[in-house]
Order: sequence, then structure tokens, then C-alpha cells
Amino acid sequence: MKVLTIDLDYIMAPWIEVYQDHAPPPGSSRHSSAIKHWTHVFNSTQFRESMFYIDQPNLLFCFNTFLKSIKNCESVSFGYDHDSILYDIAKFDNIDLINIDHHDDFFHGIENDGPDDLGIEDEIEAELSLLKRFDHVNEGNWGAWLHLNGKLNSFTWICNPNSANRERDSITEKITDFKSVFKEDYEFENYDFDHIFICLSPDYTPRCHWHYFTMFINAFEEFTGKNAIIHTSKFEIDNNIGIVHNEILHQRANGGRPLSGSGLREWTPLRK
Repeated sequence: MKVLTIDLDYIMAPWIEVYQDHAPPPGSSRHSSAIKHWTHVFNSTQFRESMFYIDQPNLLFCFNTFLKSIKNCESVSFGYDHDSILYDIAKFDNIDLINIDHHDDFFHGIENDGPDDLGIEDEIEAELSLLKRFDHVNEGNWGAWLHLNGKLNSFTWICNPNSANRERDSITEKITDFKSVFKEDYEFENYDFDHIFICLSPDYTPRCHWHYFTMFINAFEEFTGKNAIIHTSKFEIDNNIGIVHNEILHQRANGGRPLSGSGLREWTPLRK
């Protein structure tokens, strides 16, 4: 299965590493709204929305790739956080994925509660452990989640030259068929994909540029005559609640069978 996914934070190359380093981190849409996050950024720092210009060649690259690809694809969806792609592709196997993104989204990184000098390899090992033990998937490690669930065949990351995540490429390459490449060095074999997903990442894309997400949606609907499928739920949250639901379901006295007429059933993101 061939999948193309585009995260619009890719167009923020000129500024994204700057505000990630010097602005308050997003609470993430898991805990608060992205609107609240950006309001906090502008109220607590010297950053102003007008400062955050985009990389226009990156935008054109994304949009042109999208327009060429939707001609031949019957399955297209949109979402706000990148883990929402799993609503559409988690049930498939042998996925060859191309991710146009400022972040690799294979590993998210974890908050370090231990020594400050925890190395990249140890951090990755710790994140893999959390994924294996607790199914702790989020918008930054859904690639590793696909790998651990035996769904991933290959993962190509079209990144920015200043993408900080590139420092762990050599480790990720040892785990799966992974490679990172700049857009100038990548040539599509064709634009035939089984699924296309477009992501806004509002915690990482400033509000003044959210209209580009609307532009992609409008272009899709105008070009295809279809209504866009837009995921407003977050897979991470549904998955976490689903795990709790399954735990409760199987602790009942009737052996885990749903109560009569309740309609309860196990949560599984891999159901076909």
C-alpha cells in the first residue's frame, strides 16, 4: 500500500526551530486548544505572528504534489494532528509511506525524567519501550507505532535541511527501512497512491497560516466533486481510552461479553 502524507508544518522551515527552542512548548491538543497555545506564545514572548513567514517553495512543492496525486487516488483524508492518519491506514499491511514534514514523526522524543545527558539512543529505546508496554502512540511517533505493529514496509521522510530530528536518522535506519531526503534530491516514481493524508499540526503551524489547510481542502473538493473527510478526533486519545475500555470490558463477571443490548465491543485500531 502506497501512502502520501503532508504535514503543513513543513512550510514553516524558516521559523519552526526558532519558536520550538524559544517559545513555550505546546500543551498539545491533547490538553488544550492550539488557539490557547498561540495566544500564550504571543502574550509571554517577543514573538509576533507577523514574524512567521513561510517557505514558499515548500508550499508550492506540497501543493503541486497534492494536485498531481489526487488525480489517481480514491482515498483522501485530512486531519489536525498527524496521528489521525492511523484512523485510515492502521488496518493495512505492507505500507510504503512518504511523509513530507518538518518532523520525522517516527519518534517523538520523551520528557527526560532521568539524567540530563541521556543520549539519543537511550531516549529512543525508552520511547520504544513505552510504545511496546503501553501502546503510547502520539502525533510524533505514529511511524514507530506502524513499525511495531508490523504494518510498515518503508518510510521515506522528505524533510527540511534544518529539521532537528535528522540527528537520529542513523539510529532509525537500523530499526526499519527508513530514509530522509530533501525535496531537491527526491524524484517521485509516480503519483499513484492508495491513500493521501493532509495534516495541519496547529500546535506547530501558527494561526496566521491555518488558511493553507483550508486551501488544500477546497482544492480537493473543487477538483474531485467530493466532500472532504476531515478527522477532528485524535487517535492518541481514542486509543488511550480504548485501552482502558478493553480493560474494564474484560473484568466483568460475564467473561468480558458485552451487556445485552449495550453495543459494547473491544476497541482495536486494527479492525478491518
